[in-house]
Amino acid sequence: MSEAKHEQFGFDDSPDAEVTEYRAVCGLAVVGSIAGIAAALAMVHPVLWAVPAAGIVLSVAALWRIDRDALVGRKAAVAGLILSVLFGSIAPADWFTYRRLVDGEAKRFGIQWFDLLRRGEMLKSYQLKEPPDSRPPLDDRLWEKYQPGSMERAALQDYLDRAEVRSLLALGTRARVRYYDTEGHSRVGGADQVSQVFAVTTGEPGRETSYFVRLDMQRYTDNHTGRAYWQLVDFQGAVRPRALGGEEAEREG
Repeated sequence: MSEAKHEQFGFDDSPDAEVTEYRAVCGLAVVGSIAGIAAALAMVHPVLWAVPAAGIVLSVAALWRIDRDALVGRKAAVAGLILSVLFGSIAPADWFTYRRLVDGEAKRFGIQWFDLLRRGEMLKSYQLKEPPDSRPPLDDRLWEKYQPGSMERAALQDYLDRAEVRSLLALGTRARVRYYDTEGHSRVGGADQVSQVFAVTTGEPGRETSYFVRLDMQRYTDNHTGRAYWQLVDFQGAVRPRALGGEEAEREG
């Protein structure tokens, strides 16, 4: 076929045209773009922060291969890189902000438990150990649930017999309580579990003595109202905080 006919029917026999037409697609670019989309999972849990990290590595590797081997897929690789960097930046910031808010709520809840005992309101303090959906109103009829001989009364007595409770009731307002440290924070089954240590100090300035109490608390969220409820799961006195070389309370989760 003559050159004139080639031009008439739109044919182009130049080497550059063949290269453009038959350039292969970079597989890493496709995988990197998929990883970028999946990077949104990083908002669910810190364990999934590995997804955007993998997306960044794959997308950068894809761009390098595209430049080296003249492959197709630059837009997909760039999109994967942008999404991975975006979610890889937002997820940790969102998680740490949420954790700080939850830790602050736990701190206020823990101080509330100590204050009730310091004021001698032992029955009200016990209610904080009850599941939020089964707590009776904190009114004058509260004692009616704890009749002598009942299982509720026995459980209450076990609580009042614990050394940590007896000590705080005995010290009363002479005990000064302050938050010391958060030793554990995890999320299990839609509930936040927080372990915090509080310092209890007594005595005159210069002659003060202190001991530490660890509270294990759990936070539930009502799916209908969005309101959060806290429960005191357990407590332990005379502990050595992890920051001072004590045993680890709970691993991060």
